[in-house]
Amino acid sequence: MTKPATDETKQRILGFCWFRRDGYDQARAIMSDPERLFDGFDQWLAAARTIEREVTAKGEKVVRIRFDLPAFLLWCAARGRLPDEQSRAGWAADEVRKKYGVRA
Repeated sequence: MTKPATDETKQRILGFCWFRRDGYDQARAIMSDPERLFDGFDQWLAAARTIEREVTAKGEKVVRIRFDLPAFLLWCAARGRLPDEQSRAGWAADEVRKKYGVRA
C-alpha cells in the first residue's frame, strides 16, 4: 500500500512565463525592468531551457505558460503592480493555479 503524498513528497509545479519569438521584443519593451530580460529572444530561449532542465533535474515540474501580453497587463493593473520580474512570476503562478488547481 502506498502512503498518501505529504507536502514534502508532492512534486512542486512551477509556472514558467514562456515568451514567443514574435512577441518577445514587444513584451520586453513594455516591462519596467527590461534589463532583467535578454536583449534577444534566442538568448532568452537558451537561458530558459537551461533553467527548465535544472529545475526538472531537482524533481520539480515546470509548466510553460505561454506569455499573453494583454492578459499579463490586465493582471498587473488589477493588482496595482508594475510589469516586472516579480509580476511575471506571479502571473505565471496564477495561470498554473487556474489550469491545474494547484498551489504554484
